[in-house]
Amino acid sequence: MRGTEYPIAKSAAVQSLIQRLLSWLCFTLLMIPGAAPGMDFSISYQPQLKLKMVVGEGRIQDGDAEKFLALARTADRDDEGLVILVLNSPGGNVEAAFRVVDAMDKVRVYTAVPDKFKCASACASILFASGERRSVFGTGLLGFHSCYRRDGRTSTEDSLCNEIIAANAMRRGVSHSGINHFVKQFGAGDMAWVGHDAACKSLQGLCKPGLMEIRYGTKAALMQSLDCSKLISVQAQLICGDAELTRVDKTLAELYSQKMKVSANKTRLRADQRAWLRDSRNVCGDKACLLRSYRLRIDELNRMRS
Repeated sequence: MRGTEYPIAKSAAVQSLIQRLLSWLCFTLLMIPGAAPGMDFSISYQPQLKLKMVVGEGRIQDGDAEKFLALARTADRDDEGLVILVLNSPGGNVEAAFRVVDAMDKVRVYTAVPDKFKCASACASILFASGERRSVFGTGLLGFHSCYRRDGRTSTEDSLCNEIIAANAMRRGVSHSGINHFVKQFGAGDMAWVGHDAACKSLQGLCKPGLMEIRYGTKAALMQSLDCSKLISVQAQLICGDAELTRVDKTLAELYSQKMKVSANKTRLRADQRAWLRDSRNVCGDKACLLRSYRLRIDELNRMRS
């Protein structure tokens, strides 16, 4: 079961309807063929933001709420007191997604789909739309389509599911017109992919930017691929995720290569470079320190005679 399912509402009437819907849907959801293991939640440290964020990847399944809640306790909070939840998922189990939303409400989260990531179906309609703050960055994409039931090879649009998810979405601030656009135009076999401009400008209420997006450095950091966070050293992470540091690192590398080609004492030059890495660059923990270190080393190399 996948679809434009929207987040849990707080009124007793809608909550009761949700419980009825989930009970009715449960059997069908369990019959999805080839269902993959649940989401993989991990902590990603972004040195530019100086925050540990939660990253959720993979298909949404039972048990994901508990996994998210346990890991979210170890994450940091932004200036608004929110845990950043980065999403990269094709969607999955409707009931499980609503359980994750319950956990998200307890934690208070900022849902983000950064550069190169995709959040589709239940991920976009339930998880992303349930963030207290939410946005899409860079080339990130959201995918939407109508809620449906699967019976073998046949998919049937589920009007009750669509009604519930629409009600929930509106309680989260998503416009009624934005909801109907996907429910009416994109069925079980279709997927509407939207990027930042469509999601955050054309579909009123779908995005809900916070303080992070006001600051250029913060926004730029979220637009970077999370590949940078997989690097071992803090210095390498900072350089990977920052355009200015990347440029100065390239400038130094090219200058050092040129000096090595013409140096009369290559052993000494190589030792000096290693000493700079050990005693200067690798003791830095922020961008300003790295820029000073690189600029000093570039000046030294420029003054150096062959």
